[in-house]
Amino acid sequence: MTDTFDSLRPMLETYLREQGIDPRKRFRCLNPEHFDHDPSMGYDSKRHKVHCFACGADYDLYDLLQMNEHLSSPLEALAEASRRYGHGNIHTDNPASSEKRPTSKPQATAEAQRYIVSCAAHRGETDYFVRRGLSEKTAARFQLGYDSALDCVVLPCDGGHIVRRAVAEKRYLNEKGLPSPLFQADKLTGSQPVFIVEGVFDALSAEELGFCACAMNGSGNRTKIAAILQTLSDSAPILLLPDNDKAGDEWASVLTEQFPWLYRCPPLPEGKDLNELLCADRALAGQYLQSCIDSRAAQLPPPYETRSAAGQMALLEDYIALQAERPPLSTGFSKLDAALDGGLYDGLYVMGAVSSLGKTAFCMQMADNLARQGRDVLIFTLEMTAFELMARSISRETFLADDSRTKFRSRTVRGVLDGRRYPDYSLEEREHLQRAKSAYAAYAGHLWFREGDHETGLDYIRAELRRHIRETGVRPVVLIDYLQIIAPVDVHFTDKQNLDRSVCALKKLSREEGLTIFAISSFNRENYNLEVSMNAFKESGGIDYSADVLIGLQARGAGRPGFSVDEEKRKDPRELELKILKNRSGGLGAAIPYRYYPAFSCFEEQ
Repeated sequence: MTDTFDSLRPMLETYLREQGIDPRKRFRCLNPEHFDHDPSMGYDSKRHKVHCFACGADYDLYDLLQMNEHLSSPLEALAEASRRYGHGNIHTDNPASSEKRPTSKPQATAEAQRYIVSCAAHRGETDYFVRRGLSEKTAARFQLGYDSALDCVVLPCDGGHIVRRAVAEKRYLNEKGLPSPLFQADKLTGSQPVFIVEGVFDALSAEELGFCACAMNGSGNRTKIAAILQTLSDSAPILLLPDNDKAGDEWASVLTEQFPWLYRCPPLPEGKDLNELLCADRALAGQYLQSCIDSRAAQLPPPYETRSAAGQMALLEDYIALQAERPPLSTGFSKLDAALDGGLYDGLYVMGAVSSLGKTAFCMQMADNLARQGRDVLIFTLEMTAFELMARSISRETFLADDSRTKFRSRTVRGVLDGRRYPDYSLEEREHLQRAKSAYAAYAGHLWFREGDHETGLDYIRAELRRHIRETGVRPVVLIDYLQIIAPVDVHFTDKQNLDRSVCALKKLSREEGLTIFAISSFNRENYNLEVSMNAFKESGGIDYSADVLIGLQARGAGRPGFSVDEEKRKDPRELELKILKNRSGGLGAAIPYRYYPAFSCFEEQ
């Protein structure tokens, strides 16, 4: 049997899968001239073609074989397809054979090899390689040459192909429309660390300094690199070294997104690319490359046997010693501290209550108490403004400083924020309010507010937390008000599914960063008049599974016959109770009674 263009055209789907592409989904465009950050190409099974809905590129199997294998004609592409997927015999009497397709670069023929040798013999006619920081030893090793007729240097690449670079101008002379050949792609499958760089001169610069490197020769070749990486294990010693520009950042980001195990080198300390760094400071370039290899090695996972409990004993001792230097954080409420075995530890704490009972006020009073101790608190307020929460704290300060508790001098949140009322205050009232503001300002330097809304997601919370640590060098206590307002992880999930994932992500974040995260949760209306329990959290998702400590706040008498939470909310002060429903590392204890003054956002332990 013979193979024709039409008979093998359907094998495009097989070819795509071999390249690590799932034809059932959108994938990044294969057009080398289109840097497709968001997948915009799809496979058309009826036409047996791939089509990009962004740039309009439209390829069949033979187009891709010509581009990726550097074949010079449709007939060569058909022959290659027949060898891979057919019977090895082709029939060329087909109109498709006359299709106009791009020509390719020189092939690995005897003529091409003679050209490379001839150009290498004329290498001494130019000082271009010396100006690029390359020694004669390196130039001879890679058969670098010079074509005097075109006044260009000739750089041999994989498969006998070449790249030409003009000496007088900063441009390449190769044909447009097809990606350039790779340089030293075989190095990627070895056991030695290999840098993936953009240009041949960058790779040659690494080789000049004694390191291994592979060059893409343009970001359009990243699909070829990806196809090779697809065959490697996640322990392969591959390091990405992009140029210091937007294009370099984009291709490196795409590859690290597709292959998270790749090590991305930090930005070059000088110059746009590695060759510029070599020319500017040879010693610095060598030190930089070695530091990248050392940093990658430091990030490698330890040998598997060290993951046993016995292998972890030394780390356990280190952790115990670290905890001795980090005592639990006091909440400012002595009975609560005692119930929590000393205070707050690293982990995820969740407090729940019915709406408007006082859970935000309690957590903010706890945050203020932490700030008084010199502890940073990073507060994500997704419902109230920062000014409202600040005014609540100042209002509480006026109340606590008013010994008579006549509320004569104490001010509500509105009394703090409404400047129109200030002229009506007596001198004593104004001085009292000013003292409260000064008392608040004394510890407010440890309170950091981040306002948000229903669009505020986990990525923002994670980024702001790490920014705080980076900018201040301090790991704060994180307070989130409140869980149900965090933007959904996936709009197709149910509310419970999204909440489950948010809680799991916060738990993971607390573990990764070694800090306390305190989150507020609301209860469903079905639980408003019931005694607080784990069931109230279960209705809102899997909070009860992921949280280290669950705390419920309720009005005293909740769940008893005739109880009405609305009636309890009308009381001033309110008689509330705090119950620890889950404590992963401690006991539960009895309910802790509190008296709450809602007008001044103030809790007192009884």
